[in-house]
Amino acid sequence: MKKIRTIEAAVFEEKKLKVCAYVRVSTDQAEQKNSFTAQVEHYTSYIKNNQNWNFAGIYADEALSGKKAAKRPGFQRMVKDAENKKFDLIITKSISRFARNTADCLETVRQLKSIGVGIYFEKENINTLNAESELMLSILSSVAEEELNSISQNMHWAYQRRFKQGKVMINTKRFLGYDKDRNGNLIINEEQAAIVRRIFKHYLSGLGISLIAKGLKADGIRNISGNVKWASSAIRDIIKNEKYVGDMLLQKTITKDFKKKRNRGEVPMYYVKDSHPAIVSRVDFEKAQELMVERARSKGNVEGNREKYLKRYAFTSTIECGHCRKTYKRHIDNCGNVAESVCWVCSTYIIGRKISCDVGRIKEETIKGLFVRVFNRLYSDRVKLLVDYKRRLEREKFTEIDLERIVKLDEEIESLIQQERALFLIEGKGYAVLKTEHEELVCKLVQLQTERSIWMAELTKRDTCIAGTIELEAILDSQGGKLLEFGEDLYTAIVEKIVVKERTTLEFYLKNGLRFEEHYTLKRGRDLF
Repeated sequence: MKKIRTIEAAVFEEKKLKVCAYVRVSTDQAEQKNSFTAQVEHYTSYIKNNQNWNFAGIYADEALSGKKAAKRPGFQRMVKDAENKKFDLIITKSISRFARNTADCLETVRQLKSIGVGIYFEKENINTLNAESELMLSILSSVAEEELNSISQNMHWAYQRRFKQGKVMINTKRFLGYDKDRNGNLIINEEQAAIVRRIFKHYLSGLGISLIAKGLKADGIRNISGNVKWASSAIRDIIKNEKYVGDMLLQKTITKDFKKKRNRGEVPMYYVKDSHPAIVSRVDFEKAQELMVERARSKGNVEGNREKYLKRYAFTSTIECGHCRKTYKRHIDNCGNVAESVCWVCSTYIIGRKISCDVGRIKEETIKGLFVRVFNRLYSDRVKLLVDYKRRLEREKFTEIDLERIVKLDEEIESLIQQERALFLIEGKGYAVLKTEHEELVCKLVQLQTERSIWMAELTKRDTCIAGTIELEAILDSQGGKLLEFGEDLYTAIVEKIVVKERTTLEFYLKNGLRFEEHYTLKRGRDLF
């Protein structure tokens, strides 16, 4: 007889879903803040009151656009937590609250669906874990994106109306020098305005943008973000910004395909003169714009050609500090006054003052006068100075024996290269026993190549010096007499660099290898040399 035993059905406790919610509002207006708070409270209560769910938190982005998911930190944190299995389901109000970019929406849905995390859109009644959800989601998210485009166009139209009426819109939280009064009008923030005036003053005195930035950092002056590190681009934008002279150029930028770009004539711009109080005078502002254009042109930074570099001044990049090896920069003392004078200052001194380098500044007229003295000495003693120097160089030129040595070096190097290649192939087949021999061969090869490079550099240097001396002789012969005043072309043709050994001692390095040390005496008004 059959025996039948009953196996009781197991009682399984239904696993509860871990559920979170995502909420977002796109502006920080009072009514939207109330909506944001209401959404958070609603979803917290909604999830906790469902017996089959465990509350996994609320992810939120307040006062942020839904155009791009990458710019929403709450959204990004939610996706990361989903990958770490912190919840099974996301509830959100609608597709437009979740994302108004079709690509972002579908990409996120597919990403989460692949790891078993669903999204439930209340308004559209779509659960992304259902098979038929993706087609409907694709259609509806496209509608949301079109809705966003429509809103964007409406806002653009409203902005253009304001621009035509000359109405100013500016976020002073990200703009140095101004605040807003109760009526929304721009008023000067004197503490910040002092920084703006300093930037214009230093730029007009001859300092470059990067040196101005370094000087602000050295003095511990903070930018609009509260950092002491100033970007050169920020300094340039301040100098170019018409708002500091009290004017306003409206619609400088446009938004196209969800990207902000510079308006290059695609839509009208509107220039409002004297729209608000000025921080810098119109004279100084216009001088700064002219100087910026002139400097850009001198460096070859013109439309269609941003590669060519032309020096603005004869002394640019040719004066070197003998203490810190930094270059000297052009600077204008007492800019705009009757006592205005041009000098050259060590860039380390400009940034860190005497703490870093105490050589100080040298008047441009003094440097010019010392060059005239060097040139006239060369002109007067050219036979003795140049002929004797050229003979010495000729005597030091490589002999046939020296050239034979270079040929022999070339042969040894070529032989070692062939041996090195052979050893490399042998090692590739597993013969590690030759590793030591290989390393020794490589060391010898490097040694011979270095020796050859030194010899060739000496040969090239002497040939260059001889050619430079012949050219200098031709320049002196064509001059027809001593110099009465500084000649920029002569300086550029003759001098390689000037090394400032001490404040009153300059060493001129000529392009043919000769050096002349010159001294002068400091004196108020005009130095003695």
